[in-house]
Amino acid sequence: MDPLEAIVPIDGRYREKLEHLSAYFSEYALIKERVAVEVRYLMKFIEEVEPSKVSALPLSWKEILNILAEDFKIDDAKRVKEIEKEVGHDVAAVIRYLREELHKLEMGEIAPYVHMGLTSEDINNLAFSRLLLKFNKEALLPSLVGLLEQIAALALEHIDTVMLGRTHGVPAVPTTFGRFLANYAYRIAKISEDLHAFKFPGKLGGAVGDHSALKFSYPDVDWIEFSKSFVESLGLEYFPASTQILPHDRISEYLMKISLLDSILANLCRDLWIMSSLGIISFGIKKGEIHSSTMPHKSNPILLENAEGAFDLASAVLAYISRRLLSSRLQRDLSDSIIKRFYGLPLSLTILGITNLRSALGRMSVKKEEMRREVESHPEVLAEAFQVYMRKLGIEGAYEVIQEALKGGWNEVLEKLRSAVPKEVYENLMKTSPANYTGEAEKITLTLLDEVEKIYKRITESLSKTQP
Repeated sequence: MDPLEAIVPIDGRYREKLEHLSAYFSEYALIKERVAVEVRYLMKFIEEVEPSKVSALPLSWKEILNILAEDFKIDDAKRVKEIEKEVGHDVAAVIRYLREELHKLEMGEIAPYVHMGLTSEDINNLAFSRLLLKFNKEALLPSLVGLLEQIAALALEHIDTVMLGRTHGVPAVPTTFGRFLANYAYRIAKISEDLHAFKFPGKLGGAVGDHSALKFSYPDVDWIEFSKSFVESLGLEYFPASTQILPHDRISEYLMKISLLDSILANLCRDLWIMSSLGIISFGIKKGEIHSSTMPHKSNPILLENAEGAFDLASAVLAYISRRLLSSRLQRDLSDSIIKRFYGLPLSLTILGITNLRSALGRMSVKKEEMRREVESHPEVLAEAFQVYMRKLGIEGAYEVIQEALKGGWNEVLEKLRSAVPKEVYENLMKTSPANYTGEAEKITLTLLDEVEKIYKRITESLSKTQP
């Protein structure tokens, strides 16, 4: 299929930026992961439950099975899909495929033990959790630490770049652009740390979660411990409160964290967009780009707007999925199956948003002098400083005095101040300019960036240890 024929834009218009995510969210990826889980289960089952079967197998039987799972190609997945058309069940198709392969490999002796005592959801929940685990470690966290590094560097660069703070959209008091960026870096870092520490769940339990068929057939085996050790061998956290399905509580928690992250990042995009519209930052236009089909002068923050839209859509879809999958009728219904297959939509949009936000930040130009001029053009931002200082001197009603004086303009404020405080105090207050009324902004920025750096190092060091 040509990408131009894709129904969903992540497989069409945006495929070039997102193609690598097919390793986690494509049908091929899911089938391959199912095969890997089935093979791992078969190996453990033969070794621990039916060890007498080992003598009939090649000496390298485990290596052969590992290769079968690791070398699973797209053509193998097509064979599974052919079987699925015949049997009408996706996991049953994997089971038949594996039995076929075992006979080809002259290991038909263990073919009856493929999927022994399991239900399809035993395989599906483990496959989905492992795919999300890989996505988290290999795609999402590396993207986030790259974004963190970029924002933190910009925050440090602009630690003393004064800008006009706005509340309710109107001038408030000065702050710094570095402080603004450090706030977002810290918030992103804290959620990134949660995502890094997240333990993906898994279960193994049969038709309704009670290991009934296995306990009936092999009463001497501790199937609870067997299942727990198997789930943990896959790098997952054992979840004991299962029915036929793995309850979605933990996965919903993971997806909701990303939904919150997307909302934060969308708000960052909006804040930067507002600054762009105010003319205090710009995002430029690459040579050869056209930002308007009719207005040659336009230079639009298109990457920022694209990122914002991606984040907003991702956040909404993730929030819906998180809530909806908590509901399952009695021990099992199939309404979750189609929803889980759309994990890739919001998670790919999240990666797209991060990619475009990083590109926008990479071409962002900060107009420091424009920021300073804007601050200095609003002397009224010192009204807060003056009324608080007057109250320090014991002047009751200082707030109301300054507020009333502001109606007559800033000169009226200065006259009121001159008449209300001693001459030496007045002269000292007059040395204050809007541009240096930034309080602890620089100190707070450094404190936030220090914490961001600690989190960044913990995540990057951990990721480097897990790389092959």
